[in-house]
Amino acid sequence: MVLAVKARDLRVGYVDEEENILWAVKGISFEVSQGEVFCLVGESGCGKSTIGNTITGILPPYAVTEGELHIFDKLVIKGNQRNYSGIRGRVVSYVPQNPGTSLNPYQTIGTQLYYVLNSVYGWDKKKSLDVAKKYLSLVELDPEDTIDRYPHELSGGMQQRAAIAIALSTGAKIIVADEPTSALDAHLRLQLIKLLMKLKESESLTLVMITHDLVAAGKICDTVAVVYAGKILEKCSGSNVIVEPLHPYTQMLADAVPLLGFKRHLRSIPGEPPKPDEEIPGCVFAPRCPLVFGKCVEPPPYVKAYGGEVACWRYVSGAKQ
Repeated sequence: MVLAVKARDLRVGYVDEEENILWAVKGISFEVSQGEVFCLVGESGCGKSTIGNTITGILPPYAVTEGELHIFDKLVIKGNQRNYSGIRGRVVSYVPQNPGTSLNPYQTIGTQLYYVLNSVYGWDKKKSLDVAKKYLSLVELDPEDTIDRYPHELSGGMQQRAAIAIALSTGAKIIVADEPTSALDAHLRLQLIKLLMKLKESESLTLVMITHDLVAAGKICDTVAVVYAGKILEKCSGSNVIVEPLHPYTQMLADAVPLLGFKRHLRSIPGEPPKPDEEIPGCVFAPRCPLVFGKCVEPPPYVKAYGGEVACWRYVSGAKQ
């Protein structure tokens, strides 16, 4: 088994104006196999996008890191040393959440593709545009029609396809997609998910998906990592995240999702996720957990349960009251 991404006790934080470190990712470990679809799910502010940015190598200058991150065979993070040379763009690429704001409104789609390919490979405009047309076709856009258009001349779905073409154009084999369907309606969302799965097979891609949508994660992902307060609370197969969630947080997320064809009472999760500067002893979800008990004042270990892994004392033999 070839590992596309491997993280070991990875921590990522940001230095504020008072030079305090606010940790957004607090010691996570995970592996993504080559060709896998790996999903990061959880509420806003839980650290999903920071994990995606770390894999892609687009952290801001004031970010600090600890632990290790490997992209294929290269160690790109060791402690606070980061080296993405030959990785960023060429091996790992990024699909942003909202192409309406990430695409440059003053440049045509072709020009934007040219600047990406020129910066990564140094290609001239003619070669860059030839390659650009290939990838616009791959995402099912008419290359001759699209290449000279400005972003505002495209629909939301077409803009997102153009953003995917830009990410693919460098030949990257790991694509990090940050909420790629959040700005689209249900019909376009389904079309885009089908397109990503088709491209995954045809281009031999490894996909790291960031999403709030547990149903979509369950349908398309091989592995789902449930993120809360900068930690991974559960890792399970996509087929189990809705049907058999393990952690109380995952169960509550699943209970908040409407399911087509099922009538049930939807329940919200009370409270708010902790802020990055808020230290919680023990289980980070304990302040919001309806199943909390005495042992939860201690950090739970990761244990294997029902084919997945979960950080919860309820699955540790002899711990539950």
